[in-house]
Order: sequence, then structure tokens, then C-alpha cells
Amino acid sequence: MLEAERQEINAIDAQLTALFEKRLAVAHKIATVKYQNQLPLTNVLREQEVIKQQTAALADPQLAPYLTDWYRTTMLIAKQYQAHVIKGLQNDTQA
Repeated sequence: MLEAERQEINAIDAQLTALFEKRLAVAHKIATVKYQNQLPLTNVLREQEVIKQQTAALADPQLAPYLTDWYRTTMLIAKQYQAHVIKGLQNDTQA
């Protein structure tokens, strides 16, 4: 009954997984720069600007609250990963 739709979702999920890996690879680079330059983990203005730009790009503006939630969650995960990377860099420096 829903097989075609589920296959479509599976294909989209595969793309999202690949993009997630790419996004966190860049987040790793950003974490290194933040560590080296003693920058804060969170940049609220940057996060707000990204959400504003991406919600403005939506074809269906009714999806804006959902996209906002998605980006907030994605950014939280990226910051958690960056904190992990920074902790590793700190441990390497102390060793």
C-alpha cells in the first residue's frame, strides 16, 4: 500500500545520511578552528541567520516551523560533536 512512498523516503534518507556525514566533517574543521582561536562553541547570530535563510527558501512557508525545529536539532547535534572534538584536542594538548 505504501511501498512506493517508503522506497522514496528510503532514497531520501540515504541522501540525508551522506549529507549528515559531510556536515559533521565540516563541523569537525570548525571545531578545530574554534579550539585554536578560543572561540565559543555557540554563535547564536549565525544560527538565527541560517534558519532565517533556509526558511525563506522554502517553497511551502507552512513548513517553516518544522524546518526551524529540524535546523535547531541539527545544530545541537553539530555542537555536541564539536564539543567532543574540542575535548579530544584539549586532551591531546595535555598529554
